[in-house]
Amino acid sequence: MRFKTLTLVILSALLYCFDSLSALSKSPTRIAISSAPSNISFFYGSDANSQNINRLVHISLTDFSSNMTFFCRLCENYSERMDGQKHIINFKLKKNVKFWDGTVVTAGDVVNSWQYIAKNEVIKSKYQASFSAIESINIKNDFEVELVFKEFNVDNLSNLTLLKIVKINDSDIVNPMPAEKIIGAGDYKFKKISELEIVLESLDKQRPDLSFKVVKDETTLALKLINKEIDLSLANISPRKYLWLKENVKGLQFIQTEGTNYQYIGINHKNEYLKDKDFRRALSLLIPRKKISKYKLKDTVTLSSSMFSKAFSDFYLGELFDDYNPKEALELFTKLGYKKNEAGVLTKNGKEVVLTWRVSNNKSAIETAESIKTFFEEAGLRVNLMVQEWGTFIRNYKTGNFDMVMSQWVGFTGPGLLRYIFHSQTIPPNGANRGFFVNAKFDEFVDKATSEINSTKRNNYYKEALKISNEQYSYLNLWHPNIIWIGRSCLQGVEVQPNGSFLSLLNLVDNCGK
Repeated sequence: MRFKTLTLVILSALLYCFDSLSALSKSPTRIAISSAPSNISFFYGSDANSQNINRLVHISLTDFSSNMTFFCRLCENYSERMDGQKHIINFKLKKNVKFWDGTVVTAGDVVNSWQYIAKNEVIKSKYQASFSAIESINIKNDFEVELVFKEFNVDNLSNLTLLKIVKINDSDIVNPMPAEKIIGAGDYKFKKISELEIVLESLDKQRPDLSFKVVKDETTLALKLINKEIDLSLANISPRKYLWLKENVKGLQFIQTEGTNYQYIGINHKNEYLKDKDFRRALSLLIPRKKISKYKLKDTVTLSSSMFSKAFSDFYLGELFDDYNPKEALELFTKLGYKKNEAGVLTKNGKEVVLTWRVSNNKSAIETAESIKTFFEEAGLRVNLMVQEWGTFIRNYKTGNFDMVMSQWVGFTGPGLLRYIFHSQTIPPNGANRGFFVNAKFDEFVDKATSEINSTKRNNYYKEALKISNEQYSYLNLWHPNIIWIGRSCLQGVEVQPNGSFLSLLNLVDNCGK
């Protein structure tokens, strides 16, 4: 009897230990992000963290692959056609996708979700305008729908990544629409939402729960990685801090890939000097891109041949950036009639060349601009570097009050941006052609691409326009910042997407045994 009692005690203790270990193994993977989502309800959140967390919680018809082309999430496949001026996209849906309440996602739910985000006057989604182009959604059967757009636009398909397929009980519809009241069909659901932490619960229990923690200061971030308080960092980190961690801290893995964001020097094409293409080319030849990338930015960027990185496989032009060549730059200046005065400053008709370069008060942008300015001045240019807080900077940029600007484009998903920033009809207030770039041949190719339904022909038109933009130095290309994730070595399946998407976290395996 005593033996049986002792056996039961031992078994109970072992079961308790196993339960404790199981609980430990289910501790969330702790993930650092630089800033809190602006609004975790997908109806309103427009920042990257809001949208990326919602990618894990909710499912859309399509999303972007690692080469910035579309792949099906809810759909099995899709096809496009034109009916007169109308652009029609047909989706055949997967039949085994369920909402969290166990009901199957059908074509009717696609229609309901569109009405929530595009038409519901209580919710008043931030994205109503984005979906005003959809005239109707026709249900063909339970698992087939056709989206009828008023006209063709290259962004029709890309905007659908914002259309999350959800259910909402009528009694729960309020403004603002809280994330907790939205029934999704994704692999995770919200477990905790607070200002500095968002916890996602894995629904299949095979994936780890995810705890997104806001860590704004990079020194704090480094300490948390060292002390194993953070398992994976998706947060911004300076090249210096990144290199220090890589060289000094064991037990970490460093994963980076060329990103889709694009840093450039914007040019005012009305400026008396910059309106000449050879002058713009000379400036480009004075930028030691390789040296800055290696020594200043610690190889955390990839030099750009255009605004489209390698991730945009349909539009990548190859490695076509200008090498540093001050001798050729000087020859171009001389050809244009410039010569140096006794002070070593370039002049023309007795007038010194002076350029105003506006930069926002971002530390990295300032340091980079100061480095490039040194090489401009060595060549004889006078450059007034004006550092301004963001509001003042962007106001001057939008109104054309600049000679040059240091800036970047982030979050763009395709070639539609070309028209917005370089077409002669999109000079402010009609768009973002803030440098007054005008080229009739460029406009012609973009106009053809905008109305072309055949994707191969359309992409070729865009590439021709892109080549013209490059040849004319509409911007001075700099680089694409790499997407950098830093994780503990005990994590597996960590894969970085060029657009920084969190979808790859669906493949994460946490063996850290917290």
